[in-house]
Formats: sequence, structure tokens, C-alpha cells
Amino acid sequence: MTKPRLSEEMLNAFVDRQLSPEDRLRILKTIAADQGLGQEICERQRVKELVNLAYHEDTRPTRPLRTCGIFTWRWWRP
Repeated sequence: MTKPRLSEEMLNAFVDRQLSPEDRLRILKTIAADQGLGQEICERQRVKELVNLAYHEDTRPTRPLRTCGIFTWRWWRP
């Protein structure tokens, strides 16, 4: 009898750290018993890191400085 495969949703939630501690522990035990699954998780984490690096630049909208006489300020702290 073969073990049921973890769903894509569960694997992605594991990589994104969106699982409860109990579910995370269950998946960690499954990974420890299945080397192929461990490699798949590593690949998903690598892809996630690459995507994060691609969008790492500061994406805050730039707003013009407000002036009041001789004083200049920003509406937010950089």
C-alpha cells in the first residue's frame, strides 16, 4: 500500500509557512521519510527565493515633497 501524496496546495502552504504547527510537523515527518519529496520542497523554496529577489526593489510609490514656506517634508518616513 502506498502513502497518499501531499496535495500541491499543502506543499505550497508548507513553503509559504501558512500551516499550523501540527500540519507543519506532519509534513516534516513525511519529508524525512521521502527523499524525493524533500528535493521537491527544496526546489519550490529555491524558486520562491528567486522570485522574491526579482521583486526585491523598493516598490513604494514616490510622492512629491510638500512645501510650506521654507519647510519641506514627506508624508511618510522613508
